[in-house]
Amino acid sequence: MSKRVLSVGLSCIDHIWQVAKFPPVQSRTHAEHYHVQGGGAAATGAVAIARLGMDVELWSVHGDDANGQHAAAELEHYGVNCQHIRVPAGATTFVSGILVTPEGERYIFPYRGQGLEDSNTGLELDLSRFDCVLSDARFPILNEAVLRAAQQQGIPIIGDFGNTKNWHLAQYVTHLIASEECAAELLGRNEPEAALDALRHFDEQLVGITLGEQGFLYKLGDKVRHIPALPVDVVDTNGAGDVFHGAYAYAVAMNWDDEACGLFASVTAALSCETLGSRKGIPAAADVERLLEERTSKEIDEMQWV
Repeated sequence: MSKRVLSVGLSCIDHIWQVAKFPPVQSRTHAEHYHVQGGGAAATGAVAIARLGMDVELWSVHGDDANGQHAAAELEHYGVNCQHIRVPAGATTFVSGILVTPEGERYIFPYRGQGLEDSNTGLELDLSRFDCVLSDARFPILNEAVLRAAQQQGIPIIGDFGNTKNWHLAQYVTHLIASEECAAELLGRNEPEAALDALRHFDEQLVGITLGEQGFLYKLGDKVRHIPALPVDVVDTNGAGDVFHGAYAYAVAMNWDDEACGLFASVTAALSCETLGSRKGIPAAADVERLLEERTSKEIDEMQWV
């Protein structure tokens, strides 16, 4: 029986401009590239899982507008099962404007849409067909219903927290992986290693922090592990964290150990940064595994308990 992941949360449309100079010095700044793609942490995580070769369903909410249709069509193109995406009548899809600097850093300007009803009505909560659940904590009513059911059914849950909004959902997840910004917000200062204990809700919970070009830091029990980032030629970092979480969920569904999950996710996310538009750059699982064998022996040797 094939492995399958459920991803729950935000799906949107991203309008991406890559500029030649930053910061702007005039009222107009030339954009070298423009690209439109689907976005949202749960949706991009789902695309990563599909691109890696695993079955995945996305539970989310779209508007019944052209942007919602675009988002659904792209997800289906990548092989994501969209049959449980809700489309409320008259709703407007979440969209973001994203500016990418020459160095690959991104700045996001979200418009959160209208009428995107968050609801737990009518859900089929027998989740036994799934090997893992990925949640970005968006649509908290929907997410809490799914996470409660997954917890009760003993299904591993990856929590993708970009900030502390809807932080109450962190109590349900088995693998809590926060952004550096979220960890700093929670701790009150930017000190990732100290933030690990602040993130944890129960003893058996793995807690981790994505650190961009500095890699991935995580703690299980009383031991801390740092996985360095794979050096790549960065073009666009937008969505790299979402890809990381999707790849991590893939690895958990494969029942790999924690170190293997973190390393696989780190390499997958790094490779996605080499292309403008992270979804286009997500590699196949075989390519990640081959790269791990060929190029990362030094990085693996450098990993050590902190």
